[in-house]
Amino acid sequence: MDLRTFTLEELEQYLNPLFASPGSTLPLSPLRLKSYLANPRADKGDVVLFEMHHENQLVGYRTLLPDKFYDHEGLPQGFAWLSGNWVHPRMRRQGISTLLLNEAEEKWHGRLMYTNYAPDSKALYDHTGRFGLIARREGKRYYLRSNAEELLGNRIKAGGLLKMGDRLINQLREQQLNSFHIPESGSISVEGIKEPSPELEAIISLTQHDSLFRRDRNIFSWALGNPWVTDQDIPHINYHFSYSSDKFENILFKYQNEENGALGMLWLIHHNRAISVPYFFAEEDQLRDAMASTLTRTMIERGCTHTTIRHPGLNTRLEAFSKLFLSSKQMPQLVFAHKKLSDSIPPGAFIHDGDGDVMFTG
Repeated sequence: MDLRTFTLEELEQYLNPLFASPGSTLPLSPLRLKSYLANPRADKGDVVLFEMHHENQLVGYRTLLPDKFYDHEGLPQGFAWLSGNWVHPRMRRQGISTLLLNEAEEKWHGRLMYTNYAPDSKALYDHTGRFGLIARREGKRYYLRSNAEELLGNRIKAGGLLKMGDRLINQLREQQLNSFHIPESGSISVEGIKEPSPELEAIISLTQHDSLFRRDRNIFSWALGNPWVTDQDIPHINYHFSYSSDKFENILFKYQNEENGALGMLWLIHHNRAISVPYFFAEEDQLRDAMASTLTRTMIERGCTHTTIRHPGLNTRLEAFSKLFLSSKQMPQLVFAHKKLSDSIPPGAFIHDGDGDVMFTG
C-alpha cells in the first residue's frame, strides 16, 4: 500500500493529466478542482487530498474542504470538513478508510468536522471515539408532490408501478397546486438577483454575528461561481460523487420592505426535483413571511417534489402552508467536531442549512 497526499498547490499538476485520460478514477471532478482552487478560506499549503494506491492503482481516497469557524473570542480558526471518502469495493474492510482518516487527522492536527449525510463514513468516525456532537439541528422535509419512485425504488422491486403511481397522484395534484392561494407580499418588493449586492452585505453581516462559520458575501460569490454540480452537457467521468444533474440552478432573491427599508435575501438551490435553502437573511418577520411564499411558489412553478428546511425561522413560516403539502417528516442534521476542537467552539452557535459543503450541491 502506498499513501499519498496532495496540497492545494499540487492539485492542478496532478489532476490535469488524469482528466485527459479517459477511464481514470478521479478523486476530484474538474468542477470540484476549480472550486477548491478558488476557496478564499484555504491556503496553498493545505493538504486536501489523501490517496491510497495498491499495485499502482488508486484504491481509496479522502478529500477535505478547508473552512473557518469563530471561537469564543470571535477569532477565526482554520479547520477542514471531511467532505469525500471512497474505497474500491474489492478493497473494503481492509482498513483503508481508517488509514486515510488517520493521515488527515495528523496533517490537520485534529482540526476536522463532519455532518451526518454519509452514514457509512459517520460509522467510521464514531468508531474512533475522537469526535463529539456539537449541534443537533431539528428540521423537516416537506413533500409537495408524490416521489415514491425515488424514495422506495431501491427497496421495492416495482419501479414501473411506483413511477405510474407518482404520475397519477401528481396529475391530480396539479389543479390543487395551481389554484392554491399564496399570500401576496404587500409592501414587500421582491427582485431576482445574480449574487448578493453590496447593500445586502450589511444585513448578511448583521445576522451572522452569532453564526459559527460567519460566511459572508465573498464566500457566497465563490460558491455561486463554483458549484460542484452542473446540468450542462458534459462528458461522463469516473467519479463517485455528484457532478451531473438533470437540473441544477442557484436562485437568489432580494427583498425590501418599502415602508421601512428593511432588507432580506433568500438563496434557493434547485437540484433535480428538490429545492433547498442554504441561506436566508431577514431583518423582520414580514420579510420571512414573503420568503416562505416565494419558496412555496417556486416549488409549484418548477415541479419540485420536496424541500428540507432546518432554519427554525423559515420552518415556522412554512406552517402557514401545511395544508398544501402531502406530508412532512423530521429530518435532523447532526454536526460533529474532533474533540481537539471542542474547547474552542462556542456552545449554541448558529449553523445555517448551507454550512459545510451543501451550498455547492443543494
